[in-house]
Amino acid sequence: MRGLKHLVWTFTRAYDKKFAYSLGDGRPLPDELTTDEAKMFIKKVADFGVENFFICGAEATGDPMIRKDFMEIIKYTSEYNLAPYVKTNGWKLDEHIVKELASCNCKMIISIAGLKETDDFLRGEGAYEQSIKGAKLCAKEGILFSLSVVNTKYVVNQIRNLVKLALDIGSKGFSLASLIPQPICVEEQLQKLGPLEPSPEEHEKELNEIYALSKEVGKNFKLLPYDIFYTRILRQNEPSLKLTGGCSLYHNLKGNEWLEVLDNGKAYGCSTLGLMFGDVREDSLGEIMDRIRNSDIVKKLADMNNIKGKCSICEFNTICGGCRAKAYVYTGDMFNHDPLCAYKPKGKGSR
Repeated sequence: MRGLKHLVWTFTRAYDKKFAYSLGDGRPLPDELTTDEAKMFIKKVADFGVENFFICGAEATGDPMIRKDFMEIIKYTSEYNLAPYVKTNGWKLDEHIVKELASCNCKMIISIAGLKETDDFLRGEGAYEQSIKGAKLCAKEGILFSLSVVNTKYVVNQIRNLVKLALDIGSKGFSLASLIPQPICVEEQLQKLGPLEPSPEEHEKELNEIYALSKEVGKNFKLLPYDIFYTRILRQNEPSLKLTGGCSLYHNLKGNEWLEVLDNGKAYGCSTLGLMFGDVREDSLGEIMDRIRNSDIVKKLADMNNIKGKCSICEFNTICGGCRAKAYVYTGDMFNHDPLCAYKPKGKGSR
Protein backbone atom coordinates (compact mmCIF):
# COMPACT_ATOMS: atom_id res chain seq x y z
CA MET A 1 0.00 0.00 0.00
CA ARG A 2 1.47 3.33 -1.07
CA GLY A 3 0.65 6.94 -0.34
CA LEU A 4 0.18 8.71 2.98
CA LYS A 5 -2.50 11.25 3.85
CA HIS A 6 -0.77 13.28 6.58
CA LEU A 7 2.92 13.47 7.45
CA VAL A 8 4.08 15.89 10.17
CA TRP A 9 7.82 16.53 10.34
CA THR A 10 9.27 18.27 13.39
CA PHE A 11 12.16 19.91 11.54
CA THR A 12 13.80 21.09 14.77
CA ARG A 13 12.83 21.52 18.42
CA ALA A 14 15.12 24.54 18.84
CA TYR A 15 13.72 27.94 19.75
CA ASP A 16 15.26 31.34 20.30
CA LYS A 17 12.79 32.74 22.82
CA LYS A 18 11.12 31.05 25.79
CA PHE A 19 7.34 31.35 26.07
CA ALA A 20 5.04 30.61 29.00
CA TYR A 21 4.31 27.23 27.40
CA SER A 22 7.80 26.34 26.16
CA LEU A 23 9.05 22.79 26.65
CA GLY A 24 12.64 21.64 26.72
CA ASP A 25 15.77 23.80 26.80
CA GLY A 26 15.46 25.33 23.34
CA ARG A 27 18.53 23.54 21.97
CA PRO A 28 18.47 21.25 18.92
CA LEU A 29 19.12 17.56 19.41
CA PRO A 30 22.70 16.47 18.72
CA ASP A 31 21.35 13.79 16.35
CA GLU A 32 19.00 16.09 14.45
CA LEU A 33 18.82 15.15 10.76
CA THR A 34 21.63 16.79 8.82
CA THR A 35 20.93 18.72 5.63
CA ASP A 36 21.88 15.72 3.49
CA GLU A 37 19.78 13.37 5.64
CA ALA A 38 16.83 15.76 5.43
CA LYS A 39 17.11 15.76 1.63
CA MET A 40 17.26 11.97 1.61
CA PHE A 41 14.07 11.92 3.72
CA ILE A 42 12.32 14.34 1.37
CA LYS A 43 13.09 12.06 -1.55
CA LYS A 44 11.52 9.17 0.38
CA VAL A 45 8.44 11.32 1.03
CA ALA A 46 8.13 12.10 -2.66
CA ASP A 47 8.68 8.47 -3.69
CA PHE A 48 6.02 7.17 -1.31
CA GLY A 49 3.53 9.97 -1.94
CA VAL A 50 2.13 12.30 0.72
CA GLU A 51 -1.09 14.28 0.36
CA ASN A 52 -0.46 16.76 3.20
CA PHE A 53 3.17 17.34 4.19
CA PHE A 54 3.66 19.54 7.27
CA ILE A 55 7.00 21.04 8.31
CA CYS A 56 7.01 22.57 11.78
CA GLY A 57 9.02 23.15 14.91
CA ALA A 58 8.17 21.43 18.17
CA GLU A 59 4.53 22.50 17.79
CA ALA A 60 3.55 25.26 20.22
CA THR A 61 7.07 26.61 20.79
CA GLY A 62 9.45 25.69 18.01
CA ASP A 63 9.98 27.28 14.61
CA PRO A 64 11.46 25.39 11.65
CA MET A 65 12.94 28.60 10.27
CA ILE A 66 15.50 28.64 13.07
CA ARG A 67 17.57 26.08 11.15
CA LYS A 68 20.06 27.77 8.84
CA ASP A 69 19.31 25.30 6.05
CA PHE A 70 15.55 25.92 6.17
CA MET A 71 15.29 27.63 2.78
CA GLU A 72 17.64 25.10 1.19
CA ILE A 73 15.37 22.30 2.36
CA ILE A 74 12.21 24.12 1.25
CA LYS A 75 13.68 24.64 -2.22
CA TYR A 76 14.52 20.95 -2.32
CA THR A 77 10.88 20.05 -1.58
CA SER A 78 9.87 22.11 -4.61
CA GLU A 79 12.03 19.93 -6.85
CA TYR A 80 9.60 17.12 -5.99
CA ASN A 81 6.45 19.30 -6.11
CA LEU A 82 5.62 18.54 -2.46
CA ALA A 83 4.02 21.96 -1.71
CA PRO A 84 4.47 21.70 2.08
CA TYR A 85 2.49 23.34 4.83
CA VAL A 86 5.00 25.33 6.90
CA LYS A 87 4.12 26.29 10.47
CA THR A 88 6.10 29.21 11.91
CA ASN A 89 5.71 32.15 14.28
CA GLY A 90 6.55 34.34 11.28
CA TRP A 91 9.30 36.34 12.96
CA LYS A 92 11.93 35.52 10.34
CA LEU A 93 9.73 36.36 7.37
CA ASP A 94 10.44 39.30 5.09
CA GLU A 95 9.26 40.14 1.58
CA HIS A 96 12.14 38.31 -0.11
CA ILE A 97 11.73 35.11 1.93
CA VAL A 98 7.96 35.10 1.48
CA LYS A 99 8.34 35.40 -2.29
CA GLU A 100 10.73 32.45 -2.25
CA LEU A 101 8.28 30.43 -0.17
CA ALA A 102 5.51 31.31 -2.61
CA SER A 103 7.67 30.18 -5.53
CA CYS A 104 8.01 26.80 -3.77
CA ASN A 105 4.20 26.55 -3.43
CA CYS A 106 4.33 26.58 0.37
CA LYS A 107 1.16 27.00 2.39
CA MET A 108 2.00 29.04 5.49
CA ILE A 109 0.54 28.58 8.96
CA ILE A 110 1.38 31.48 11.29
CA SER A 111 1.19 30.80 15.03
CA ILE A 112 0.09 33.32 17.67
CA ALA A 113 -1.03 32.97 21.30
CA GLY A 114 -4.19 35.07 21.20
CA LEU A 115 -5.18 38.70 20.84
CA LYS A 116 -2.42 41.22 21.54
CA GLU A 117 -2.73 41.50 25.32
CA THR A 118 -2.87 37.73 25.75
CA ASP A 119 -0.05 37.18 23.27
CA ASP A 120 2.16 39.72 25.06
CA PHE A 121 1.50 37.90 28.34
CA LEU A 122 2.30 34.43 26.98
CA ARG A 123 5.04 35.15 24.43
CA GLY A 124 6.43 38.55 25.40
CA GLU A 125 6.00 42.10 24.20
CA GLY A 126 6.43 42.55 20.47
CA ALA A 127 5.80 38.91 19.55
CA TYR A 128 2.26 39.58 18.35
CA GLU A 129 3.27 42.43 16.03
CA GLN A 130 6.06 40.35 14.49
CA SER A 131 3.76 37.42 13.80
CA ILE A 132 0.97 39.53 12.33
CA LYS A 133 3.47 41.34 10.12
CA GLY A 134 4.69 37.99 8.80
CA ALA A 135 1.13 36.78 8.32
CA LYS A 136 0.24 39.85 6.27
CA LEU A 137 3.28 39.37 4.04
CA CYS A 138 2.15 35.79 3.39
CA ALA A 139 -1.42 36.91 2.72
CA LYS A 140 -0.13 39.45 0.20
CA GLU A 141 1.50 36.61 -1.74
CA GLY A 142 -1.61 34.42 -1.39
CA ILE A 143 0.09 31.72 0.69
CA LEU A 144 -1.40 32.33 4.17
CA PHE A 145 -3.26 29.06 4.72
CA SER A 146 -4.14 29.57 8.38
CA LEU A 147 -3.74 31.73 11.43
CA SER A 148 -3.09 29.18 14.18
CA VAL A 149 -3.82 30.08 17.81
CA VAL A 150 -2.27 28.20 20.72
CA ASN A 151 -5.28 27.07 22.72
CA THR A 152 -4.98 28.18 26.33
CA LYS A 153 -7.61 29.15 28.88
CA TYR A 154 -6.85 32.78 28.02
CA VAL A 155 -8.34 32.56 24.50
CA VAL A 156 -11.63 30.82 25.37
CA ASN A 157 -13.56 34.09 25.09
CA GLN A 158 -11.56 35.39 22.11
CA ILE A 159 -12.56 32.87 19.44
CA ARG A 160 -14.91 35.14 17.48
CA ASN A 161 -12.44 38.04 17.50
CA LEU A 162 -9.56 35.77 16.54
CA VAL A 163 -11.52 34.40 13.58
CA LYS A 164 -12.29 37.99 12.58
CA LEU A 165 -8.56 38.80 12.83
CA ALA A 166 -7.74 35.88 10.54
CA LEU A 167 -10.31 37.09 8.01
CA ASP A 168 -9.15 40.70 8.25
CA ILE A 169 -5.50 39.91 7.51
CA GLY A 170 -6.40 37.77 4.52
CA SER A 171 -5.91 34.26 5.89
CA LYS A 172 -7.63 31.36 4.16
CA GLY A 173 -8.39 29.76 7.50
CA PHE A 174 -8.20 29.64 11.28
CA SER A 175 -7.11 26.82 13.57
CA LEU A 176 -6.69 26.04 17.25
CA ALA A 177 -3.50 24.27 18.29
CA SER A 178 -3.80 22.11 21.40
CA LEU A 179 -1.19 22.47 24.12
CA ILE A 180 -1.51 18.80 25.06
CA PRO A 181 -0.36 16.46 23.61
CA GLN A 182 3.02 17.55 22.23
CA PRO A 183 5.64 15.38 20.48
CA ILE A 184 8.47 16.16 22.93
CA CYS A 185 9.10 16.31 26.70
CA VAL A 186 6.07 14.17 27.55
CA GLU A 187 7.08 14.02 31.21
CA GLU A 188 6.92 17.85 31.47
CA GLN A 189 3.57 18.42 29.82
CA LEU A 190 1.13 17.89 32.67
CA GLN A 191 3.10 20.10 35.06
CA LYS A 192 3.96 22.89 32.61
CA LEU A 193 1.06 22.88 30.17
CA GLY A 194 -1.80 21.47 32.24
CA PRO A 195 -2.41 24.70 34.22
CA LEU A 196 -2.70 26.66 30.96
CA GLU A 197 -5.27 24.35 29.34
CA PRO A 198 -8.94 25.31 29.07
CA SER A 199 -11.25 23.27 31.29
CA PRO A 200 -13.32 20.58 29.55
CA GLU A 201 -16.37 22.85 29.76
CA GLU A 202 -14.47 25.81 28.33
CA HIS A 203 -13.16 23.67 25.49
CA GLU A 204 -16.65 22.43 24.72
CA LYS A 205 -17.74 26.06 24.50
CA GLU A 206 -14.91 26.80 22.06
CA LEU A 207 -15.77 23.92 19.77
CA ASN A 208 -19.46 24.81 19.66
CA GLU A 209 -18.57 28.41 18.88
CA ILE A 210 -16.28 27.28 16.07
CA TYR A 211 -19.10 25.18 14.63
CA ALA A 212 -21.46 28.19 14.74
CA LEU A 213 -18.84 30.44 13.14
CA SER A 214 -18.24 27.89 10.38
CA LYS A 215 -21.83 28.45 9.27
CA GLU A 216 -21.34 32.21 9.27
CA VAL A 217 -18.06 32.50 7.35
CA GLY A 218 -18.88 30.05 4.58
CA LYS A 219 -17.03 27.20 2.92
CA ASN A 220 -14.22 29.27 1.42
CA PHE A 221 -12.73 29.94 4.85
CA LYS A 222 -11.38 26.89 6.69
CA LEU A 223 -12.14 26.67 10.42
CA LEU A 224 -10.01 23.82 11.76
CA PRO A 225 -10.04 23.05 15.48
CA TYR A 226 -7.78 20.00 14.96
CA ASP A 227 -9.54 18.29 17.81
CA ILE A 228 -10.90 14.76 18.07
CA PHE A 229 -14.02 16.00 19.90
CA TYR A 230 -15.06 18.16 16.94
CA THR A 231 -16.36 15.13 15.03
CA ARG A 232 -18.85 14.62 17.87
CA ILE A 233 -19.86 18.28 17.68
CA LEU A 234 -20.48 17.87 13.95
CA ARG A 235 -22.53 14.70 14.43
CA GLN A 236 -24.61 16.26 17.22
CA ASN A 237 -25.48 19.21 14.97
CA GLU A 238 -25.77 17.31 11.70
CA PRO A 239 -26.79 13.68 12.44
CA SER A 240 -26.84 12.65 8.77
CA LEU A 241 -23.32 13.92 8.08
CA LYS A 242 -20.91 11.21 6.95
CA LEU A 243 -17.85 11.28 9.19
CA THR A 244 -14.69 9.22 9.34
CA GLY A 245 -13.06 11.07 12.23
CA GLY A 246 -11.42 9.52 15.22
CA CYS A 247 -7.90 8.65 16.27
CA SER A 248 -5.51 8.31 13.35
CA LEU A 249 -4.13 5.11 14.92
CA TYR A 250 -7.43 3.47 13.98
CA HIS A 251 -7.31 4.71 10.40
CA ASN A 252 -3.68 3.63 10.00
CA LEU A 253 -4.90 0.04 10.30
CA LYS A 254 -6.99 0.37 7.14
CA GLY A 255 -4.75 2.79 5.28
CA ASN A 256 -1.93 5.23 5.69
CA GLU A 257 -3.57 8.11 7.54
CA TRP A 258 -0.88 9.67 9.72
CA LEU A 259 2.82 9.62 10.50
CA GLU A 260 4.99 11.78 12.73
CA VAL A 261 8.69 12.15 12.05
CA LEU A 262 10.71 13.90 14.74
CA ASP A 263 13.86 15.95 14.31
CA ASN A 264 16.09 12.93 14.94
CA GLY A 265 14.48 10.95 12.12
CA LYS A 266 12.50 8.61 14.37
CA ALA A 267 9.05 7.82 12.93
CA TYR A 268 5.98 7.44 15.15
CA GLY A 269 2.38 6.42 14.90
CA CYS A 270 1.99 8.60 18.02
CA SER A 271 5.08 10.28 19.44
CA THR A 272 3.48 11.17 22.78
CA LEU A 273 2.80 7.49 23.40
CA GLY A 274 6.31 6.57 22.27
CA LEU A 275 4.96 4.34 19.50
CA MET A 276 8.04 4.35 17.27
CA PHE A 277 8.09 2.23 14.14
CA GLY A 278 11.32 3.11 12.39
CA ASP A 279 13.96 5.64 11.45
CA VAL A 280 13.82 7.52 8.16
CA ARG A 281 17.60 7.34 7.93
CA GLU A 282 17.30 3.58 7.44
CA ASP A 283 13.70 2.69 6.59
CA SER A 284 11.36 3.48 3.73
CA LEU A 285 7.97 5.00 4.54
CA GLY A 286 6.36 1.84 3.20
CA GLU A 287 8.24 -0.29 5.73
CA ILE A 288 7.30 2.07 8.56
CA MET A 289 3.61 2.16 7.65
CA ASP A 290 3.51 -1.64 7.28
CA ARG A 291 4.82 -1.95 10.85
CA ILE A 292 2.12 0.40 12.12
CA ARG A 293 -0.67 -1.50 10.37
CA ASN A 294 0.61 -4.82 11.73
CA SER A 295 1.24 -3.53 15.25
CA ASP A 296 -0.54 -5.35 18.06
CA ILE A 297 -0.51 -2.29 20.32
CA VAL A 298 -2.05 -0.09 17.60
CA LYS A 299 -4.74 -2.70 17.01
CA LYS A 300 -5.42 -2.84 20.74
CA LEU A 301 -5.67 0.95 21.03
CA ALA A 302 -8.01 1.10 18.05
CA ASP A 303 -10.43 -1.40 19.60
CA MET A 304 -12.86 0.52 21.82
CA ASN A 305 -13.48 -2.65 23.80
CA ASN A 306 -10.06 -2.09 25.34
CA ILE A 307 -10.73 1.52 26.35
CA LYS A 308 -11.75 2.30 29.91
CA GLY A 309 -14.24 4.72 31.41
CA LYS A 310 -16.81 6.79 29.62
CA CYS A 311 -15.06 6.63 26.23
CA SER A 312 -15.81 2.90 26.14
CA ILE A 313 -19.57 3.39 26.50
CA CYS A 314 -19.98 6.65 24.57
CA GLU A 315 -22.37 6.48 21.62
CA PHE A 316 -19.90 8.59 19.62
CA ASN A 317 -16.84 6.41 20.16
CA THR A 318 -16.78 5.13 16.57
CA ILE A 319 -16.05 8.66 15.34
CA CYS A 320 -14.23 9.95 18.41
CA GLY A 321 -13.07 7.61 21.15
CA GLY A 322 -11.03 10.28 22.88
CA CYS A 323 -7.36 11.06 22.45
CA ARG A 324 -5.15 8.25 23.72
CA ALA A 325 -2.19 10.64 24.04
CA LYS A 326 -4.13 13.07 26.23
CA ALA A 327 -5.32 10.18 28.38
CA TYR A 328 -1.70 9.10 28.81
CA VAL A 329 -0.38 12.57 29.70
CA TYR A 330 -3.16 13.20 32.23
CA THR A 331 -3.58 9.75 33.77
CA GLY A 332 -0.51 7.73 32.84
CA ASP A 333 -2.72 5.16 31.08
CA MET A 334 -3.16 5.29 27.30
CA PHE A 335 -6.25 3.07 27.57
CA ASN A 336 -8.03 5.40 29.97
CA HIS A 337 -10.88 7.70 28.95
CA ASP A 338 -9.98 11.16 27.73
CA PRO A 339 -10.29 13.41 30.83
CA LEU A 340 -10.65 16.60 28.78
CA CYS A 341 -14.02 15.63 27.34
CA ALA A 342 -17.03 17.39 28.90
CA TYR A 343 -19.65 15.23 27.17
CA LYS A 344 -21.73 12.86 29.29
CA PRO A 345 -22.40 9.68 27.28
CA LYS A 346 -25.89 8.31 26.91
CA GLY A 347 -24.59 4.87 26.07
CA LYS A 348 -23.99 2.89 22.89
CA GLY A 349 -26.93 2.55 20.54
CA SER A 350 -28.62 5.76 21.74
CA ARG A 351 -27.49 7.81 18.78
